[in-house]
Amino acid sequence: MSVEHRTATHPAKAHVARSRLVKSLAILASLVVVVVATPARGDEILSPERFLGRKVGTDFQLADWSQISGYVDHLGEMSPRVLVRKVDKTTEGRDFRLVVISSEDNLGRLDELREYARRIADPRGLSPEAREETLTKGRLILFISCNMHSTEIASAEMSLELAHRLATSDEEPWRSARREVVVLLAPSLNPDGMERVVEWYRRIVGTPYESAGLTELYQRYAGHDNNRDWFMLSLKETRIATRLLYKEWHPQVLWDVHQQGSGRERLFVPPFRDPLNPNLDPAVMAGIGLLGQRMLLDLSRRGLTGVSTGVTYDMWWSGGNRNVPVRHNRIGILSEAASANLASPIFLPLSRLQAPKGLENGYRPSNRFPAPWPGGWWRIGDIIRYELEVARSLLGSLTRERRYWLEGGLEAAERSSVRGEKDPPFAWILPADIADRGALRRMLEILDAGGVEVHAARAAFTADEREYAAGTLVIRRAQPYGSYVKDLLEVQRYPEGLPPYDVSGWTLSLLLGVRRVEVVGRFEAELERMRSVDDALASLPRAPAKPYRWPHLDGAESSSLGDVIRLLAAGVEVFFDGTEDGRPGAWLTAGDPDTLGRVKDVLGRDLVPVDGSGTGDAPLEVDGFHQLPRLPRVGLYAPWAASMDEGWTRWVFEHFGLPYRRMRNETIRAGDLGSLVDVLVIPSVRASTLRGGRAEGTVFPRYAGGLDPEGSVAIEEFVRRGGTLIATDRSCDYVVELFDLGLENVATREKNDEEGFSCPGSILRTVAGGPSYWTAGLPVSQPVFFSNSRAFRAKKPESRSKPESALAKGRREPVETETLLEFPATRILLSGYCAKPETIARSAAWMRVPVGKGRVHLFGFRPQYRSWSHTTFPLLLRAILLDGSR
Repeated sequence: MSVEHRTATHPAKAHVARSRLVKSLAILASLVVVVVATPARGDEILSPERFLGRKVGTDFQLADWSQISGYVDHLGEMSPRVLVRKVDKTTEGRDFRLVVISSEDNLGRLDELREYARRIADPRGLSPEAREETLTKGRLILFISCNMHSTEIASAEMSLELAHRLATSDEEPWRSARREVVVLLAPSLNPDGMERVVEWYRRIVGTPYESAGLTELYQRYAGHDNNRDWFMLSLKETRIATRLLYKEWHPQVLWDVHQQGSGRERLFVPPFRDPLNPNLDPAVMAGIGLLGQRMLLDLSRRGLTGVSTGVTYDMWWSGGNRNVPVRHNRIGILSEAASANLASPIFLPLSRLQAPKGLENGYRPSNRFPAPWPGGWWRIGDIIRYELEVARSLLGSLTRERRYWLEGGLEAAERSSVRGEKDPPFAWILPADIADRGALRRMLEILDAGGVEVHAARAAFTADEREYAAGTLVIRRAQPYGSYVKDLLEVQRYPEGLPPYDVSGWTLSLLLGVRRVEVVGRFEAELERMRSVDDALASLPRAPAKPYRWPHLDGAESSSLGDVIRLLAAGVEVFFDGTEDGRPGAWLTAGDPDTLGRVKDVLGRDLVPVDGSGTGDAPLEVDGFHQLPRLPRVGLYAPWAASMDEGWTRWVFEHFGLPYRRMRNETIRAGDLGSLVDVLVIPSVRASTLRGGRAEGTVFPRYAGGLDPEGSVAIEEFVRRGGTLIATDRSCDYVVELFDLGLENVATREKNDEEGFSCPGSILRTVAGGPSYWTAGLPVSQPVFFSNSRAFRAKKPESRSKPESALAKGRREPVETETLLEFPATRILLSGYCAKPETIARSAAWMRVPVGKGRVHLFGFRPQYRSWSHTTFPLLLRAILLDGSR
């Protein structure tokens, strides 16, 4: 998991001493799809250099996915030591390849070796004889994941050289590694993004825009956030790799190959920095540190400078590819190499280099940074050289002590189960009164994908002096992945000391809005393991439904929103019950036979009132109900500076089947937005980006510029004429200024104020500001994910700025606002870290503001945050449906 970065800007033009002719030839070569020549011998294995027609890591050239996959396919065809498996399809339909490399003997008994690996991951019930057989005959399985972050491009080409050495070399450690290890190599965890990056680079190389970032996310929904998805599993590529890790192969070691920014160390390897998550097995963490220190030693002996350990990267939270295996008792190694400008070299003088993050003695030797790099040119070939040496060190360490590392994995799994028997909490209960079955299904799917066992009670039982019905779901801690479950379901409390740089709270039940009960006392229950998510859901008894006279969908059920959208799209009129009669939050339809027939055609099932009434010819009484006559036309702002929050918003819309159109700067600047959309959603984008976009001269002219001035005026006119505008988090700053709403964000702290408010990534509590359609049926305490987000209060009149908009001139009346959610007076932090939470007490988290004939929704937080905050998805969709369908 890399720190969010943009690789260093291209140095001055004069620093690259190459002629136009040389550059043109390089560009031309990069555009040619290499066709493998017929080998001199029919059984000859081509080197990557012969296959590509150039050396791996050549300046100004990148291999695309067809070349990368073509080469590993060639190895699979020509070498008896290589198997290439197309294990699934990516988000955009490309083949996801897994390359299996080992000796011919090992490949001939893969099923047997996979069974041994499964035993090591779950050694419960192994006899002493079976244990010894497993450790003696088993082989260590190493999973190497490359190019997850597609702009961290070097590892994809490195994987070709590594695969070739493993398949053909008789030097050490490659020869012994084939005997002792089965290597699972993913040349790219994101082939779609790799194609996008290479295509973009070939377009910009040799132009004045050679340092320009992409205009689209390299992963369709997540971009760089694809390495924040490893506990929520929203992306297809994450789910594929998770299945390989915890269902099919059970590797004991994972090496996650990454790049970072350019201005600090050349390479990071473990150990990780503090704090240490207490759920992690100490021996596993010590093993990670041991392998990383050996890497530092081996690279130093080979004269490679600029290698650091124990800085920047921690093992606190559970969202990264190298974090989750550790919670599954596996060794998780991260390497982070300094980036070039994709394949363009950069020059870094010593004066521009900074110490690794966490070192306070400057850019000089230290125990964690023994040999600083002296500066100079840095190339993609240098990155590959360092990464290959990491591979050499890692395989050498694992090969020399294969049994030692197998024993370590088996013992860690045993310790996890034993801790679950001895130490509280002993289990987590999912009771019958869970209202949102859609969110519950998502939780169970996440747990199942991670190899977690879920049980159902076959009879009523008592735990911690509470009674639970038969069918209640129970997640026992006493299982091999008990530490993983605990890490997902417990409330996080970030330790005192340095504040976190990113996420510190991720309690799964709070993010999903699923009630779970932690059991701290020993209990007895007759339990049966559930073999599928459907079995688990079928086991859980439903709480009695409240009767409605009219056919309805439960508003507390998040998945019902997809049904509402489908009905509206089919022309079925829907009503929302936001009344205070004890049953708020339902989506209703008329009970006449024609409407019910159409509902059945759309949904494939009947909506029958609980009490059996309301199905006659009488029209639905709509007094007190919010009428939705049609599906609103939704526009989603998409800047030419690729926005991850825009991508996650698309993910949420598509998850619920909501049609939308992406709105670029030029589309909005053209005006007359009401002819295109009823609702405009602006995801979390900086106000400066919204106003000015990408600066001229930094990118191709068609992508330069932002909304100002025409687009901003068009948005204001759209709202005043009756449109609905929805802004989230950072984009609220732009909207507050545009409409002169007289609000200030109190969730800030002064620059360099280390003791002020701080909340970089935690779950906070909100409460409804008062009865309304938008909050009807919400829980009394509504969790939201807060990541350096916003909290609003009205400015004092004397601090109000004068309106700058021509349409707003002359208006001085106070703006009428409706606070839909606010932070309570106390107990704001639910999970994670928050310094000075009283700063935002009783401030607004979600506001609705009438403007002219339209209205503005301000979400100070991101209700769609990284697809995690499932419990707040319905808030965004309610704002769209209830205000946009007028």
